[in-house]
Amino acid sequence: MNESDSVFSILAFCVAAALFVVWLYFVYRRSRWEYIRLESSLQHERYSHRLLVDVMRAIEKSLSDHNSAGVIIDKQTIYDSIMFAACRGTRAMSVCIFKISDDGKKLVPVAMTGLFPFLEGVPEAMRSASPSLRARLYFAGDEYSVESPLFKEALEQGHATLVQNFPVRPGRVHLGELPSVPKSVIIVPAFDSKGKTIGVIAIANPRHRGLFTEYEIKLADALAQQVSSAIEIRDIFEVRAEKHRLDSDLGVAAGVQQLLLPHRIPQAHSLDIAADYLPADRVGGDLYDIYDLGGDRVAAIVADVSGHGVSAALMMTICRTNFQRIANMCTGAADLLKQLARVMNKSFVRGKFLTIVCAVIDFQRGTMSIARGGHERPLLYTADVRSHRVVGCKSLEFLDSKGMPIGIVKPEDFNSTITEISRPYNKGDVLVLYTDGLTEARNAAGEEFGSDRLAAIVAREAHRPAKELNAYIINEAKQFAGKEKFFDDLTLVSIRSI
Repeated sequence: MNESDSVFSILAFCVAAALFVVWLYFVYRRSRWEYIRLESSLQHERYSHRLLVDVMRAIEKSLSDHNSAGVIIDKQTIYDSIMFAACRGTRAMSVCIFKISDDGKKLVPVAMTGLFPFLEGVPEAMRSASPSLRARLYFAGDEYSVESPLFKEALEQGHATLVQNFPVRPGRVHLGELPSVPKSVIIVPAFDSKGKTIGVIAIANPRHRGLFTEYEIKLADALAQQVSSAIEIRDIFEVRAEKHRLDSDLGVAAGVQQLLLPHRIPQAHSLDIAADYLPADRVGGDLYDIYDLGGDRVAAIVADVSGHGVSAALMMTICRTNFQRIANMCTGAADLLKQLARVMNKSFVRGKFLTIVCAVIDFQRGTMSIARGGHERPLLYTADVRSHRVVGCKSLEFLDSKGMPIGIVKPEDFNSTITEISRPYNKGDVLVLYTDGLTEARNAAGEEFGSDRLAAIVAREAHRPAKELNAYIINEAKQFAGKEKFFDDLTLVSIRSI
């Protein structure tokens, strides 16, 4: 080998060594870059997961704190929590949360951070708009059709979709400035537990000016699930809070109603009187009252207001107040109901009325008069038929006087239909007033308790004190109904002459 060949070999070796070193360097740099990229992605994924957990905990704590304080968390608070988490986790320039309109045809913005771009262009009029007007329009957001190609794919597939093509809506333009131009947008739908779409989260334009990564798209999907879960939990809390409030209000109303019922029943004039009231709901619509008219006379009424609840209880209160106000000015049972219909004429709203029965007992004359306004027929038990001064009267009689309910017709028409029945009322006689909640009580077979059963019980147990007679009647009705609940208020008043 000559000297020139030796030099050439050395140069070739050096070149090969240099190339090998360069290759190693590039391999190292490539490996290093790939390591940095994977580490960055891993860090970002860890951050996204931590952010998602933090959001879940924050929402859970907020819901729990508001629930324990008896306050319902505002939906906007949930929207804002999810929106800011999406903005931080995906490194986006702006985020907008849309909800489905009531007609299900539009996506309406409910929360937005940053200058969210007009995805289908801005109105051409914005070309010449002032900067302040443009800013207001940007912050107001835009509505979109659920059929828009931008959203349709994500809504149909049910998961996050990356959109990079933004067709301009007819009559609109892209102005070219960054806030109005969408570059890359994640569209992710949110569903409730029944699979119904409740809204969309749109995340626009990453800050690094590139495309959203796979991890950021997954984070957006997870956040959408959180917003739907949080809204459903919040709605459950709202329903519970509303139920608690209504229960509290009904409890107060029931307490007031019990206070308005008579607590002391006059037992003068050799009368034994007992009254029982069993509302079907916490607040009922039945009424009873016993009023001492003076001059050896006592008036008793039992009424049934149409419907249940607070409105029926208020009507009951109005009726009892007017009854006590006019009772002393009336000459008999029919006159009392006529005056009551007159003073209550303007108290009824459409569809509301009350049925009522009134008894006036006169001890000086030994008589009892009955007037009835569409109510259940009172039952009269006569202890000694031979003492009757009315021919043909039996020991048990349903007193079938005529009359219309109060509130259905005008007072003059009510007066023309009302009639009064008078009967002797002597020692041992029993008058039973009641509402249809007693006679219409049903058993499991759908059979009604009925007036015949009531008459049979009164005939058999009329010798008992009024309180025991009431308890016996109600117990028989409960045994007849069995496990079936009384679907209407039950009021029972027994008046026994002793």
